[in-house]
Amino acid sequence: MEINKDSVIDIIANNRKQNLICVILEMRPVMLAKYVSGLANATGGYIIIGAEISEETIHVKGFLKEFNMGEIMENVKHILSENPLEAFDNVQVDSKNIFVIKVKKAKTKICFEGKYYTYVDNRIEVIEDSKGYKFPKLFISYKECDAPIADILERAIKDKMDSQIEISRYTQINYKESFKLFMNSIQDNDFVLSVVSDSYLRSQACMYEVGEIIKDHHYQEKLLFVVLGENERKYYGKDSPEKISANIYDGALGRLEYVNYWKRQYESLEKMIKEINDYEATSNATHELKEIGQIYRNDIGEFLDFLADENGMSFSKLSENEFKDIIEWIRK
Repeated sequence: MEINKDSVIDIIANNRKQNLICVILEMRPVMLAKYVSGLANATGGYIIIGAEISEETIHVKGFLKEFNMGEIMENVKHILSENPLEAFDNVQVDSKNIFVIKVKKAKTKICFEGKYYTYVDNRIEVIEDSKGYKFPKLFISYKECDAPIADILERAIKDKMDSQIEISRYTQINYKESFKLFMNSIQDNDFVLSVVSDSYLRSQACMYEVGEIIKDHHYQEKLLFVVLGENERKYYGKDSPEKISANIYDGALGRLEYVNYWKRQYESLEKMIKEINDYEATSNATHELKEIGQIYRNDIGEFLDFLADENGMSFSKLSENEFKDIIEWIRK
C-alpha cells in the first residue's frame, strides 16, 4: 500500500497531531523501531521525518530525498518482533520533501529490545510491567560442562518468543556463592529449566538447586527439564564430559544408581569427620554432610521420580520440533 499524499497534506494543514510523531531528522533504525512499535502498540498512526511540532502547530522543515530510507526501513522491519509497517515513502508538501511512515495497529503487542513501547503525546514511552505487560522469567539450571546445551536452549527460546522473555543463568564457580545468588533470584522466576545430564545429577551445586526448587509446593507447574543423551556429544567439542546421558528412563535400577552415588558421598564424608573427631575443625564439613544427606534421602529420589513420571522428551526430540513443547508450556 502506498502513502496517501492527500491524507498527509490534510494532517499537516489541519494540525491533526493525534497518533503522530514528527522529527526533523532521524535515520537510526533503533530509534525508528521504537517509534514504530510505540505507535503500533497504541492505535497506529504516522511518523513524519522532516517536520516538527512547535507551539501546537506542525511545521514542515524538509528532508533530503537522496537518503536511502528504503534500506533503513528494511532494517527496522528486521529488528522488530512483528512488522506493523503499512507503507512508507517520500512526499512533497509545499515544495519540500518529507519522509512519511504509516504504521498500523498491532494485533498483539510488539516487542523491541525486550521492552514494549507505546505512544503518548508525540513521544514514545516504555510500558511498565504494572500496566499488564510482564515478560515471563526463566532460570536455566545446568552444570557448567553442559553450557553448550544451555547456550542452544537460550538462543532458541529467545528466538521463538521474539525476546519476550527474561532468561537468567550463571556459571557455578564457587557454589556457595552461587547458592546465595540463586536463592535471591529463584523467587523472581516463573519457570526453572533444568538441563539434566549425568554430571548434573552428580553435582552437589545442582542438586542443592533442585532441593530449593522442590520446596515450592507448586514446583511441578514451574519446573521444566531437558534430559541429555549421548547424541548431544556433537555439541560439546573437545571438552565433552566422559558421560553425558542421564539414566532416567532405564528403570528403577538406573535411577537408584544416583541415590547410591549420594549415599556413598555421605558415608565417605561422615567417616572422615569421625576420624578427625574435632567439632571446630569439621563444623563446615558437618553442615555439608547435612546437605548431602538431604540430597540422597529426599531430593534426588523425588526429582528422579518427577522426571520419570513426567515422561519428558530428550534434547534431540525437543530440538526436532524447535523446542515447541517448552515454548507452549511457558506461554500457557
